[in-house]
Amino acid sequence: MIEERTGRLAVARFIAPPILGILAACVALGGCSSSNPAVRASAEPGTAAAMSEGEREQRVRALQQAEALYLSGRLKEAQAAFEQLTRTYPRNAEIWFRYGNTMMKQGNYDDAAAALQNALAFDPGHGKAALNLALARLAQAQAALVSASAHLPAGSAERRQADELAGQVRLLVGAPGGEATSR
Repeated sequence: MIEERTGRLAVARFIAPPILGILAACVALGGCSSSNPAVRASAEPGTAAAMSEGEREQRVRALQQAEALYLSGRLKEAQAAFEQLTRTYPRNAEIWFRYGNTMMKQGNYDDAAAALQNALAFDPGHGKAALNLALARLAQAQAALVSASAHLPAGSAERRQADELAGQVRLLVGAPGGEATSR
């Protein structure tokens, strides 16, 4: 569990992961930022100087509202709010990162990966976005292997391969039972 200070409130974040600790790692390591997210998101490259104080405050308020929806578990509403922010500020890595985390928490790994790739395109040094992209890709691999195993003939070489790879991914991302391994 990670504690983040936002304004005067301390917010504790955690998640019970549906797929072997992937989401727990995402939220614990990437769902939080080391600094105030509203401040980080208010500085979009190339526009901060041209943005009026009123526009900056509006952006900060919109981001705080989206983050509050996310933290309260209202993920569909948070998704819509972050999606709108990505349209309004399409070059802002922090907004893409938070949108990706929202998609990840809902189990939408394809859209999460796309959003996290956008975050990295605008800020290649965003380590948490890179980590969460890797976790999204592992979740995609896990889902694909489970599907493959279910559709391959029992006892076939391909089924054994899919099962073996699924076991390796399971070991990589967490222990059986959904508990994340320490990182």
